[in-house]
Amino acid sequence: MKITENINLAGLIFTIDQDALLKLQNYLNSIERYFAIKEEGKEVVADIEGRIAELFETKLNKSKEVISIEDVNQIIGIMGMPEEFMNEAQTESERSASYSELGSKKLYRSADDKVLGGVCGGLGAYFNIDPVIFRLIFVLALLFSVGFLIYIILWIVLPEARTFAQKLEMKGYKVNISSIHNNVKGSVSS
Repeated sequence: MKITENINLAGLIFTIDQDALLKLQNYLNSIERYFAIKEEGKEVVADIEGRIAELFETKLNKSKEVISIEDVNQIIGIMGMPEEFMNEAQTESERSASYSELGSKKLYRSADDKVLGGVCGGLGAYFNIDPVIFRLIFVLALLFSVGFLIYIILWIVLPEARTFAQKLEMKGYKVNISSIHNNVKGSVSS
């Protein structure tokens, strides 16, 4: 028999084994210690907790209602340990070009860079092209009366990137501590 507890992580309630809770608390404490001295630390920690909550949700279903130590270990493996990116000697240009931070891209509508439905912003992020180019293409295609139909279909079919993890996936970054930190740091300094 294992002891379980209920926790609130990023506004979501989870039931977790006690040993898994201790491991998760140690992990989150090490992240909080690392980011406590950084300007954007609270925002990064909140985004990391949100991503962990999203990953916990994928682990649960009707036959499995409790987060186990194995689940926590898998999530820590996905997110990475703070020690892995504590080496600040690596320059930002090396870090942004690092292959280890690149993942597979997913196509979403952009919630941040949208004029109408976010289709062009999402295409721009996915193909790493200025969304204005896609907007011009759709306006030109509108003259030939297929642009409107294509845009509406994409608007209906593509999901909107709402979570921070989806916004990172849209740009092709792996969703781990390092990429969350670098993207929050970039948005704070911008």
